[in-house]
Amino acid sequence: MKKFLLAGLLAIVASGTMFGQLTQGEPTAKKIRTGNRAEAGDFGLYLGVSSDMFKNIFKDDIEISPLPLVNFKYMMTDQWEARIGVEFSKTKEKIGGDALIGSEETVDYNYKQVVSDNRISPGFAYHFSRHNILDVYAGAELPIGWTRSSVYAESDESSFSTTKNGFQIGLGAFIGLQAHIADLPLAIGVEYGISTMFDGGLKYKSKYKDGNTEQTSYSPDLDAFSEGFKGNIDYDNFDSLKARRGEVGNQFRITLTYYFK
Repeated sequence: MKKFLLAGLLAIVASGTMFGQLTQGEPTAKKIRTGNRAEAGDFGLYLGVSSDMFKNIFKDDIEISPLPLVNFKYMMTDQWEARIGVEFSKTKEKIGGDALIGSEETVDYNYKQVVSDNRISPGFAYHFSRHNILDVYAGAELPIGWTRSSVYAESDESSFSTTKNGFQIGLGAFIGLQAHIADLPLAIGVEYGISTMFDGGLKYKSKYKDGNTEQTSYSPDLDAFSEGFKGNIDYDNFDSLKARRGEVGNQFRITLTYYFK
């Protein structure tokens, strides 16, 4: 009987010691390195290649591949981000000299063409969680663009000019995710968005002068529309014209962002 009582006391003491060791122990955890997250006050330089750019590369009428999108970001808080994207392009050509129009006759000839295409896209994004390995966010943007195309040709007795001034405005929404690379201030990610776009001013205004004669006419920018023009209409000779277009589309982007203070 004494042996049983002694064994019971030893078991109680041992269990008390074990519980004491468990309650006094400190928990340990290992941190997974997921890179440097952007915080309030950080700036970001965003480079993106969109799906539209991949399609344009294979078009026959484009000689130079378009540059990637360039966006600037600013973290207003740890989760709210303000951004603005810019796209600018301009081409200018000039020709001038004495043009031979006969066996010996020449005329003073001048030609100039300017084409510009510009767009700014202000927007914002909300980053949902700062504890996930992947940074998930969603936002909206308001693209605003304007284009200008002008051609002017002049000889000794006549001149011809054609101009087009177009504008664009739209509204888009997007979702995205990005992963910060190690301890570097870099993040690589993807974005998918849906947007609407309204194009106005898709018409050319032409003026022709020859001596005392001056003629003004309008024509639509046929390249901006689908092949739906039928009939016996002279599209180069409108006395007045309205030409505009609206569309809804989507876009996929691959992004690379560099963050800095």
